[in-house]
Amino acid sequence: MRLIVILLFYCVFGLIQTGHGAEMTMDEVDTLYIRSFRRHPHLTFEFARKRQSIDIRNPLNEQTHIRYMPNSLFNFIGSFDYRWLSLSLGLMKVKADPQNGLTKQFSFRASFNGKRIWNTNFLQYYQGFYLQNPDQIDPSGALGKSPVRLRPDMNSITLFSNIAYCFNPDRFSYRAALWQLDRQEKSAGSFVLGASYRLNILISDSSIGLVPANIKSEFSKDQLLVSQRLSNLTLHGGYIYTFVLKKYWFFTVYLLPGISNQGGAYLPEDGLLRKFSNRWVLANEFRFIAGYNTDTWFTGISTHNLTFSGNRQSDVWVDNNYTWFRLFAGFRFKAPGKKKHSFWKIFEGK
Repeated sequence: MRLIVILLFYCVFGLIQTGHGAEMTMDEVDTLYIRSFRRHPHLTFEFARKRQSIDIRNPLNEQTHIRYMPNSLFNFIGSFDYRWLSLSLGLMKVKADPQNGLTKQFSFRASFNGKRIWNTNFLQYYQGFYLQNPDQIDPSGALGKSPVRLRPDMNSITLFSNIAYCFNPDRFSYRAALWQLDRQEKSAGSFVLGASYRLNILISDSSIGLVPANIKSEFSKDQLLVSQRLSNLTLHGGYIYTFVLKKYWFFTVYLLPGISNQGGAYLPEDGLLRKFSNRWVLANEFRFIAGYNTDTWFTGISTHNLTFSGNRQSDVWVDNNYTWFRLFAGFRFKAPGKKKHSFWKIFEGK
């Protein structure tokens, strides 16, 4: 219920505020700094490498480290953007190393991109992981050659939603910095404050568990993890800056550290569901984007890291880290007429 309420709040608030605000004030910017393409439909294609690493450590011995990774090389993703709305869907997957098994995956993103406030929501699903560091766990090499290294039974579902507030929207465009839906004409940046919610559900075969057999003796019975649910409610604060070179070239640095309240539950091999005690952990979001942005098309590369660091004070220490790398190209189409959408008249009382 908590998740549903928070996601509905983000989506409805973001939809009303960013959509209505975009229609009413998006063009009111300093044109020496921002070239707006808000009224132009955009179509973007990208090759994206999306990785989620799952690190399991012994709470009493940090050196005992188990890392699972999805066997994913690149996804081909399509995005459509118009005015304040952005939709993105994974279309196909580029095959990865067959020795690391098969990973099935799905991704979807919906963003509401306002001038001052923006909201991003995404869903990411993986089925099939592999043990990335078997030789570190078992120096003899036997585990690395064992079929147990491949985990087609593992499933990971991540829901993420955030909302952010920009303090300098007249001279700095978030739409230009992240999605190239505007163009930053002169270098500028802004402080940003926001909040986010993340839910991750990790499921595996209860007859195998997530701790390899040869190191189970290093964990207590209530720490032999099979499945878990983790949620993070995070407060962020940071800075985004876009450097502009020779009008069309740009690169953006985005750093949003934060503090997160983490909670959840886990199921060990003994079959007794246990709750994590709520705890404060560190979170960080970092992006770097570089590219070329003209009046009719744009292209570039970007990297995006989202990390949540656990602690060892209680229970099993599990870190979830997400990494995205994008190689993208997009096109702008001719803007349709400036007729105002009648939907927003509801909020204006007309």
